Amino acid sequence: MPDSTGKQVVLPTKLVKKAISNTASSGYDKGNAVPKDNTRAANQSIQAFRSQNSDVDAVRSLDLIDGTVSSAIFSFVEIANSPFKVTAYETATHQYSEAGTQMARSVVSSIDTLYDYSKGYADKRSLTSTIETALVEVISTGALASELVLDKFRLPDRINVVPYDTIEWVSRGDGTKYPRQLSATGDPIPLDLPNFFVSELHKHANKAYSTTMMSAALNSSYHFNEFLEDMRRTLRRQGHGRLNVKLNSEMVMAAAPDDIRSDPNKLRAFMEAVQDQVSAELQALNPEDALVFYDSAQADLMKAEGEKADYVPLLNALSGQHATSLKASPSILGLRLSGSQSLSNTESLVFLKVARGIQRPVEEVMSRAITLATRLYGMDVYVKFKFDPINLRPEDELEAFKTMHLDRTFRLLSEGFLTDEEAAQELGTGPRAPGAPPLSGTGFMRGAASTNAQDASPNSDPQGRALQPDTPSNAGGASQ
Repeated sequence: MPDSTGKQVVLPTKLVKKAISNTASSGYDKGNAVPKDNTRAANQSIQAFRSQNSDVDAVRSLDLIDGTVSSAIFSFVEIANSPFKVTAYETATHQYSEAGTQMARSVVSSIDTLYDYSKGYADKRSLTSTIETALVEVISTGALASELVLDKFRLPDRINVVPYDTIEWVSRGDGTKYPRQLSATGDPIPLDLPNFFVSELHKHANKAYSTTMMSAALNSSYHFNEFLEDMRRTLRRQGHGRLNVKLNSEMVMAAAPDDIRSDPNKLRAFMEAVQDQVSAELQALNPEDALVFYDSAQADLMKAEGEKADYVPLLNALSGQHATSLKASPSILGLRLSGSQSLSNTESLVFLKVARGIQRPVEEVMSRAITLATRLYGMDVYVKFKFDPINLRPEDELEAFKTMHLDRTFRLLSEGFLTDEEAAQELGTGPRAPGAPPLSGTGFMRGAASTNAQDASPNSDPQGRALQPDTPSNAGGASQ
């Protein structure tokens, strides 16, 4: 059916009943083990990762070895991975579709649920874990590329997340393009498919490819870690006392047997053996161990002397620069060394805004994928995939917001601005019970006092009070 603009949905005529794009486990023959890719990076210097030829590879490497970068990415994913809703609308009228929404929910359930247990282990990720990987990819690569994989009946089975850094665009010659995936084991894989979707984050108009949001943090991360390594080397060299033991060479030679003293080569080896033995004993000492020796040795503690550099101002400057380049706040990354709690609350609010931006490519791809999946089942609708608003407040403190949201939804329902099904979807209660009386447009809330909503305050918690503006409660003067 054409929509209000006269355009009609044309479903694809050819759909492949298998995955086309390559994932991390693709490209291996049957029976061969997929090699583990968790590398040991704890003992590597930050200098070893500066030679990366790709910003995305550098970000992925820093996510393994740099605690600050890893904390920023992990925090972004956990904050952005809020609950979600799928809502369907009729293609022609753009009105809420209850049947389409139920079908969209069925598609989500089919992706999450196993139905055929006769094939052994089912390599099928849930939609929740797929969304988590999608958020990581948006942060690491600056875009999300996904394929809606179909089963043998050409119906939706799962969603594969494809690394965006393996995608290159191929021109069609008419100003449009289609994706092609680079493969390390063979020819590129053309992905000119209706069930393949790409959404890019903050893409420049003069660029063909988007860049990772962490690209600006690469230099600051290298500088920050190099500075920490320099501080560590300086501390080990000058910050600690060093135990020195002076061996009396005459007494040590006197203790050597006669045949060794008469042979210069044997005497040299004997002296070196005694020195190595004393060194080994001292290095194995614990702080509570006593040091006992003969008068042939003399112990002394060498302390560092001279003026030491004050690293605190420079560390504060680098910490702030590093946190800014990571699009996060020092408070969240553990780099907050000064400032008030109000400043931390404001930084947290900005952090939530950035996390909201990371959700948009995921919402776009999931909306298109679930829309195609729903239309393949014969529903003439389009689906909107939306994350719930991000909020750092505990669930108990959100009761005030839920009360106001409930009151506002009921009043819109009362005046007919929402249908009964839309209100149920908005409140997250699921379908209304069979036989429930219709409420839309009946005016059941007219004259009803919204006492709970008026008494509830969104600024009753510490963060809300810190961010509360000095807005007057009314427009009158002091006498009003």
